[in-house]
Amino acid sequence: MPFSSRSNRVDLRAVLAVFVVVLCLPGRHAAAQSQSITPSPPGYKEYIAILGTPIGSLPPLPTYTLSSLAQRTPEVIARYGFVEDMALPLAPDSGGHNAHSLSSFALTGVFPVDLGGTVSLTAGLANQQCSGCTGTRFMGSVAADYRLFSTAIDAANARRFTLAVNGEVGAGNPATGTAWTADVGFPLAFSIGADSGLRLIPFMTPSVVMVTTSGSSETDAIHSVRGMVGGGVSLLNAKSALGASVGIMYIFVPKTQVGLGVSLSYGGR
Repeated sequence: MPFSSRSNRVDLRAVLAVFVVVLCLPGRHAAAQSQSITPSPPGYKEYIAILGTPIGSLPPLPTYTLSSLAQRTPEVIARYGFVEDMALPLAPDSGGHNAHSLSSFALTGVFPVDLGGTVSLTAGLANQQCSGCTGTRFMGSVAADYRLFSTAIDAANARRFTLAVNGEVGAGNPATGTAWTADVGFPLAFSIGADSGLRLIPFMTPSVVMVTTSGSSETDAIHSVRGMVGGGVSLLNAKSALGASVGIMYIFVPKTQVGLGVSLSYGGR
């Protein structure tokens, strides 16, 4: 098991072993599901590939690391992300186009590895819908974060600023073929409220995403880097195991839309 009754901290070898099995699943269906995207405006293939993994399709993950509180037990988070029209960059300057929406759902398990860090494992589905088409595809990722700095900025009103570093490796199977993404960022947050009560935590997650694809022809293969930013607001009560957050995510590709998302969590205290 990733954790035992003697310690709530994660066994990294067990988590990574589970993740290897999870990532093997998308590749089995890549050949059957892969399709060419033509014509393709600059950056659009990278955009679709990133959206096919949890890094691009799900709302940012505000762990206890950003709350300046220590996570003491495992936490389960249900996450939902939505992009209204992922085909907008393909739309002509005038006239209509066939809009493609993307709904993504996943469960994330978050495990404490230190008083200021976590490791998380995500598994979910990305469902693309358009007029006359639909398709649901598996995606998964493993991530870690660590609190770099946390300080009071207004002790009288219990406000704190926190800076962390995080990284995530994800896999999925969008139309570009099996996609692999790696994300490195420096999330930051402001905590408003006492440590012992309800806390409001606005946060921002700027990052750089590296993306590559396999299972497609070499001419259609993707090897690229894109900027990405997310943000939102998290609600956390130190006396409750329940938490919630709303967030947005944006991949820096011309004419693309901002994604929206919501998360509900249980555990951690």
